[in-house]
Amino acid sequence: MSLHLDLVHAYAARHGARATWFVRAWDAADVLAKTGVVGTHDRLVACADDRPDRVVKLFRWQRLSFAAAPEADAFLSASTGVNEAQAEAERLVPQGSPASYAHPAGMSSGRLFWLVPSVSAKTLRVADIRAFAQAAKMAGATLVVDNTLPTVFGCRPLALGAHISLESLMGTFSAAVSEPVVAVSVARSQRKQGRHQVADPYAEDAFRLLSFGLGAPSSAAGAARPSDADLAAVAAALDELPDTALQRFDHARAIASYLSCHSSIGCVRYPGFATHPDRDVAARVLEHGFGAYVNFTLTGSGLEGAKSRCERFLKLFEEVHATAFDDACGANATRLALVEIGDLSYLQLYAGLDDPIDVVDSLDQALRLFCNPPEP
Repeated sequence: MSLHLDLVHAYAARHGARATWFVRAWDAADVLAKTGVVGTHDRLVACADDRPDRVVKLFRWQRLSFAAAPEADAFLSASTGVNEAQAEAERLVPQGSPASYAHPAGMSSGRLFWLVPSVSAKTLRVADIRAFAQAAKMAGATLVVDNTLPTVFGCRPLALGAHISLESLMGTFSAAVSEPVVAVSVARSQRKQGRHQVADPYAEDAFRLLSFGLGAPSSAAGAARPSDADLAAVAAALDELPDTALQRFDHARAIASYLSCHSSIGCVRYPGFATHPDRDVAARVLEHGFGAYVNFTLTGSGLEGAKSRCERFLKLFEEVHATAFDDACGANATRLALVEIGDLSYLQLYAGLDDPIDVVDSLDQALRLFCNPPEP
């Protein structure tokens, strides 16, 4: 019980949150579906960049639409077209029902939710969360930010105006948990604006919905709560996060700089580069660096498809960098994965705690072998 309370308070303090819960779930969308935060009469707008097929499966009973890009204008456009008669009918919640407890005065059951990634998992687009917060206020939307990629160390969405922040603690957080765990943090219902405190009814509504679905934040009970062993692993990872995350961020920048100079690399997408479409936004939204992820494409002849080139290079890199997975870094070694969006295929690198010079050397060897014929 003490470990759970200490972890809840520590995580909430990192975010500046009113409360934090830890939930057994795969990702942000899974949490929203499991807890019932987005009801059957609510509307959800999500970003089309990240696994839209999974979102469709999880929210098949809700009114669902997708924004073409992680931009406020795109979400506003995707939020239009609500049937007014239907919305009015959904607003009339029977008094005394469990749902009515979660509806403060002036709010309805037909809510609007925006699920926005702070950094898109596939494209590495960075969302301007302050602009989203302003647009969400205009649209009457609850702003939910998936903050998995940068983690609480690299981005604090609640401080930028989001109502709910969700973070998967497997993979990018490096917590050695036995089951997938997601941290759920909710904003305070009073926000500071100059010298005044301004009430935020959407943050209050979000807190009530989460409390109804997950129980009191301090409660150690609940079917969705992780095991004590997993909570201990999260607590240990949280203590180490400032050091490990900063190393990953620094390593990613060094590796991205190397890739951008190599003749066999076509395009490099890294939020810290001037060529990134959201470079200015990233400087305002992200903290302590620009994240641990780098996307890049490979050059080659038209005789070999992009996916085939990526698969061939991925195999070469894993062969020459195999020793990195056997040293002290273990699961914290640099990882490379194939990403596909429609007909587009490219590689995504997640910087590890292994020496970036060793990673660059492995990349260089793999690129030499990748050439046809191989370079000496």
